[in-house]
Amino acid sequence: MTEAELADQVSAEIVALHNEFERWFRGESDDPTRMLASIPADFTFISPGSEVVPTDVLVAGLLASHGSRQIRIRIDNPIVRWSEGSAVLATYEEWHDHADYTTARQTTVLFTIDAAAPGGLRWRHVHETWIQPPPQ
Repeated sequence: MTEAELADQVSAEIVALHNEFERWFRGESDDPTRMLASIPADFTFISPGSEVVPTDVLVAGLLASHGSRQIRIRIDNPIVRWSEGSAVLATYEEWHDHADYTTARQTTVLFTIDAAAPGGLRWRHVHETWIQPPPQ
């Protein structure tokens, strides 16, 4: 696979998963299969507030959030920073447009290439940092 093909695959997967999150949060999807298939049991998530969230807590929170908010999620500037073998490190900006405010985070994600995963990439680790936190 060329660097350009990998960059396209990474970008498509990031956008596709966040489209699923948006549809789930908005209550436009009742099927969490795609979201959950992207979160393996050994997944690591570090929130923008620096909290390491256990996978079971993350999944429970996602499931409980069905239809909880009218949100639009935008992905900007997905960039593959490094890849070797089946490992891919990428960054992107994630913008959440709520009814009366916008939040944004810079996200770093570690993928492994896995033909059995949605989009051919398995999410392994995500670390988010606030660009624009919610209003106080």
